[in-house]
Amino acid sequence: MVFMFASIPLSGTARAQEPAALDAQQRANQMQQDFEELSGATEKSKFLLETDDGKGITFADILRDPDNIVLNFRWAKAQMAQGNIRGASATLERILILEPDLAPVRLYYAIIQYRLDSLDIAQAQFEKLRALPISDDVASQIDLYLDQIKKRRQRVKQSLSISFGGHYDTNRNSAPSDNERMVLGSLQEITNTGDRHQSDIGYMAAAHYDITYDLGYQAGHDVFAGVTGYYDDQVRLDNLDVGTASFEVGGHWRSPYVTITPTLIQTAAELNNEKFLTSRGARVRVDWKFQPDTTLWGQTSYFDERYGATPDSSALPLRSGQRYQGKAGVTYAWNNQNRTTFGLTMARKEAARSYYTYRSAGAELSHTLLLAGGKYILGSLSYGVDQYQQPDPLVTGSTPLTRKDYPLRARLSYGSNLANLLDAAWFGSGIGRDFYQFIAPVSWSITEEYQATSSNIANYDYDNWRTQILLSRRWAF
Repeated sequence: MVFMFASIPLSGTARAQEPAALDAQQRANQMQQDFEELSGATEKSKFLLETDDGKGITFADILRDPDNIVLNFRWAKAQMAQGNIRGASATLERILILEPDLAPVRLYYAIIQYRLDSLDIAQAQFEKLRALPISDDVASQIDLYLDQIKKRRQRVKQSLSISFGGHYDTNRNSAPSDNERMVLGSLQEITNTGDRHQSDIGYMAAAHYDITYDLGYQAGHDVFAGVTGYYDDQVRLDNLDVGTASFEVGGHWRSPYVTITPTLIQTAAELNNEKFLTSRGARVRVDWKFQPDTTLWGQTSYFDERYGATPDSSALPLRSGQRYQGKAGVTYAWNNQNRTTFGLTMARKEAARSYYTYRSAGAELSHTLLLAGGKYILGSLSYGVDQYQQPDPLVTGSTPLTRKDYPLRARLSYGSNLANLLDAAWFGSGIGRDFYQFIAPVSWSITEEYQATSSNIANYDYDNWRTQILLSRRWAF
């Protein structure tokens, strides 16, 4: 029998890719040889910590060399960066079977089990790490995780957050952009200085306390309650001082892929120390983890809003009524540092007067970027349309002009914590050290925000720039 073989020429792209693949494979083999030549677990652990994040490695590479510990560790880091936590867990577990004394591998594995809420496994892994040669920094990190595991096992969990800050607004009173106002269908120039653009500085404080009770089910169902207080004091425009207090109670029903969160909410608000709004309502949110890196979510809410007259606005009660809202969207985790959320909103507000009744639709895109050392960048952009039901005769007169607004909001924040700005050595020991440990977790952020509404009626056409600085501290117990 005669066999004939045909020669198939490689394309130019294939020729270019083949050497690159061979180089990567040879590099992986060389790293594994260097790893095996090291004598002890300490030296091997140090070697692993100096490896790269595994970009470009695929599962096919692992299948070709499944016992290559260095390659597997780099692949696990790549999986974590992609948000594939369960895949990284399986990879690290395979390494530990081959080399159980590698501290970095066990630490990564323990942290992943903690993130997967497998607390028994995580605690066992952290305790095994204690018996391995580790640095003081790693030992301190392990102590923090063990303390968090202890807290998470509590049936009752509580937290308190306090924030203080300030902001500057270029148009705090939302004055019309062109300094014109429509009255009875006629455009008139705004001559009163107090009704034109007013910039101002405000100081704000907020506090939030919440308590959660674990119902004892393996799935993690719980009930919760929370109280939030907020106050914003303007330096010059005292009539815009705002204070709110809200209370909520609800629960989480959890399954492996879906979390349902029903919540009852009540809010009371003051304007210039005069009560002007009481809101009562309910909200139901559903989160579905469609893929390891993708969560689909939806939310519906209903609120009954009751406005009271204030010295500055006797017409506020005409805005009282019901508000219905539905939201849906998707959150995608590109990796452990990047997460993007896109959502659509539909709402309807029914008011005591039809010219305050409206329908709205909007979209929002936001992104979270986590940086090294606890730093972060948050960005969001939203745009929508509000279509009112009937003309307001006091504004448009006999003109059949129905109000239509297009609200736009863009926001960018950068934040970190004080530990990144302060050196513990500056504070010495004793009281100074205790003071450092108290302020080091304080987070700070600076935010720039642009808010504008384009309207077919001059009264509601405005824009405002805001710069805000905020300090926050959270306690969990």
